[in-house]
Amino acid sequence: MDTAREAVQAERAANQVACLGVLAEVDEACTIGVISEATGLSRPTVRAVLDDLVELGMVEGVSTATAGPGRPARAFRFAREGGFVAGVDLGPRGARAIICDLSGRRAGYGEAPPREHADLALISRALDAAAGSLDLGRLRAVGIALPGVVEADGRLRASLAMPDLVGLPVAELLAKDLGRPVVVDNDIKLAGLAEQRAGAGRGYSDVVYLQIGHRLSVSIVLDGSIRQGSHRLAGELGAQRGMRWTRNARRGQLVWSSRPTSAQVLSAAAAGDADAQAEVEDFCAQIAERVATVLLVVDPEVVVVRGGAAKDVGALLRPLEAAIEKELVSPERPSFVASGLGREAVVLGAVGNAFDQCSSEIYGVHGFPSPWARIRHDVEGITKWITK
Repeated sequence: MDTAREAVQAERAANQVACLGVLAEVDEACTIGVISEATGLSRPTVRAVLDDLVELGMVEGVSTATAGPGRPARAFRFAREGGFVAGVDLGPRGARAIICDLSGRRAGYGEAPPREHADLALISRALDAAAGSLDLGRLRAVGIALPGVVEADGRLRASLAMPDLVGLPVAELLAKDLGRPVVVDNDIKLAGLAEQRAGAGRGYSDVVYLQIGHRLSVSIVLDGSIRQGSHRLAGELGAQRGMRWTRNARRGQLVWSSRPTSAQVLSAAAAGDADAQAEVEDFCAQIAERVATVLLVVDPEVVVVRGGAAKDVGALLRPLEAAIEKELVSPERPSFVASGLGREAVVLGAVGNAFDQCSSEIYGVHGFPSPWARIRHDVEGITKWITK
């Protein structure tokens, strides 16, 4: 392909992105004149671009009333309901799926509890539960989150949580089964991405995400992208042989004495229980050295922490910051903030990653940006949907 032709195609793609972007920002139809003014493109150019977008199924024409005689003005709207993108969080305790329209707006949510054990079949069950009356034939891409080390091609290399899936080419198998592009990544990495794009890390380029639940997990986002590393091991501290976050951890699982789970311990600590508070402080003192090492290597702007219910996380943040402060010589350190997305960070990261990685397949337009702004705007609605 010669340079002149490449330049023409690049300009055409840029014009498509500009016009589609204007329509994606509003809920109503826009006339050619409005789009021309918003993009700075000539009316003939806008008209030609819209014809292309209509053919792609991304835009549809509508008629608007006129104040006087003559034909109605021609207007166009973003066909946001013309396709869907899904995200699925698959783990040992089941699968959760979210379905968004092409604008990133939530269209459905569903869960599929495991039967005897979690397997790939749970993904289809979760998608069916999320779809309800939606036509999954209009699904354009799917993002999957898995616990473990995930290869670039979507193969699960290692996983303590789901050993039965280790070695499987998950992305390839699901793409063949669903007939759609599928992208797979680690669940904690996707949670960190979602927090950086739409949660408590929004506005920061460099974010460390720290999750304290059944296990303690870390992920890193640098310059707005997941830090994978040469071997996809960045942040995978659990992959270090013999590594124990705390003295009583067992095969990566956190074991507590004052209460059965970390959420219950934090809830009790937040309520003023002295034993729980003492255990949280001791826990923070034990993990502070390793967390401080990560911070000194990465030097992030902010650390997003998820642990227990949102109302209880202060009982963790205060002793954690104090313990890490003792490990660092320099007074400069990142701020520690509570997760803005909670348990939904993973599934939101999965659907957002599908938008990121499959943009051309989703929109038929090269370079159209992912709708993280809409996903961020709809986070509260997603939470209400899930908990209702």
